[in-house]
Amino acid sequence: MVECMGSQPIPPLQPDARRVFDALRWIFRELRLAQDPKGKASGLSAAQAFVLHVLKDQGALSIGALAQATATDPSSVSVVVRKLQQKGLVGKAPSAGDRRRMEVALTAAGARAARSAPSPVQQALLERMGRLEAGDLRALADLLERVAPPVEDGHPAPMFFHEGAAGGRK
Repeated sequence: MVECMGSQPIPPLQPDARRVFDALRWIFRELRLAQDPKGKASGLSAAQAFVLHVLKDQGALSIGALAQATATDPSSVSVVVRKLQQKGLVGKAPSAGDRRRMEVALTAAGARAARSAPSPVQQALLERMGRLEAGDLRALADLLERVAPPVEDGHPAPMFFHEGAAGGRK
């Protein structure tokens, strides 16, 4: 066993634990690299670029539909949409089908930004997870939730690399 200052001894690492750690490192690396140079040059966070790409691919969406498409919470996606509105990249308007419902759509500047922004790594990750069998995906989710830090009550998971994310897991 390895002793760490001020904490419990770490038991010897099981080979499968190393495989999990390595896989997580590759995923984190992919996510971290997605946040770099092109995103910084465009002034967009990875979360903002992801939302722009979803709107480019799917057209105008309500906040709820956009949250579902980005696999995040409506409150988190609302913050990203607000920042995109401030940059003039998206706008909100009543839905053509239901005037009571507001939809988010790209502006002309937003469409240009979506075309020039790098392909979002979040989308690729969701597509890879979508190829898993339902039982495998459920097992992966269950296991990751067991090793992730505890969730703070009432805080949804933030979008990846969303600069305004607060709360969540403690």
